Amino acid sequence: MPKPRYTIPVLFEMAIAIEESAQDFYTALAGKFPKHETLFRQLARDEESHAKRYSQLLSRGKAEEISSTEEERMLADHSIKVLEDSGVVRNLRRGAERAREVSELKSAVEAAVQLEKDTVLFYYNLAMGLGKEDRQEVYKIIRVEHSHLYKVQNLTL
Repeated sequence: MPKPRYTIPVLFEMAIAIEESAQDFYTALAGKFPKHETLFRQLARDEESHAKRYSQLLSRGKAEEISSTEEERMLADHSIKVLEDSGVVRNLRRGAERAREVSELKSAVEAAVQLEKDTVLFYYNLAMGLGKEDRQEVYKIIRVEHSHLYKVQNLTL
């Protein structure tokens, strides 16, 4: 079987960039929508925390022993390639730009919902190819991303 094209360090670097972009997105929204500034700043802080956690995982220097199967790693690799080729990863890295594109709360919420859904999709695929401990760390971040999805969806209710 061929080797995966995405190494674990590369995947963690992608995750860091995604989190930093999400932080920029929510920080910009906090300035645009003062009524919801507190929520958007909290979401930005969460994203900053996630970026730091991924940086810690990256800086360990060596990945833990992989507990996923070869088939899981190759499926994760293929899925991430599809997410890159389809523009999902590129859009996840456009946080500040996406925030500039919205002018009303409804469009900001729609963009935030899409950002959170795409992030969760990317992270499930990332987790599939990791060892048990790293996978658990990603699952913790996914749970927070799910809470973000819930919070931003409720802004327009």
